[in-house]
Amino acid sequence: MRSSTENRILEVAKEVFMEQGLYGARMQDIANKAGINKALLHYYFRSKERLFDVVFGGALTKYFKNMEVLNNNSKSVIDRIIHFSECFIDFLAEYPQMSLFLLKEMSANEALFLDKVKSIKSQEQQGVIQLITDAGLDSKVDPVLFLMQLHSLCAYPFLAAPVFKVIIEKSGQKWSDPLHDKLKSSVKKFITQQLT
Repeated sequence: MRSSTENRILEVAKEVFMEQGLYGARMQDIANKAGINKALLHYYFRSKERLFDVVFGGALTKYFKNMEVLNNNSKSVIDRIIHFSECFIDFLAEYPQMSLFLLKEMSANEALFLDKVKSIKSQEQQGVIQLITDAGLDSKVDPVLFLMQLHSLCAYPFLAAPVFKVIIEKSGQKWSDPLHDKLKSSVKKFITQQLT
């Protein structure tokens, strides 16, 4: 069980890594933001790489755990993909900059990123492309294009939130979706329209 200090460090490190990436983040910045000295930070997490692995590994583990619904044969293909998209949106609500962060990290060191994914992802885990192909739905939609569109619909609202906030305020509109129900409903409509 983690101490409150460890939990605080992990929360702060998550923010700093999301903003600056592995190579831009500094242990001193994380220590300062967590309100501790650098020696204590090193006591809990010996290096920046170790701290990054804990934060990043935890996030990826959650993401791949959400993918497990795709293997649930008791649900229809459409219901599995809808459930996955809802879990993905919940994940992005917790890690709003994750998509941008992953792009930066892959650009900086693709091999390191792929090694981390391989160490976490189960080989038996089915993905959206494979699920659509195995179900014979690839005659209705291009599975790769569908996946790109699905990820875009889920992730872009989080990536572009600052831009949307300005646009919405300038237009005089008020918009609220604290539990992301409107977003989930919109994505569900897209999935249903594409796959039926």
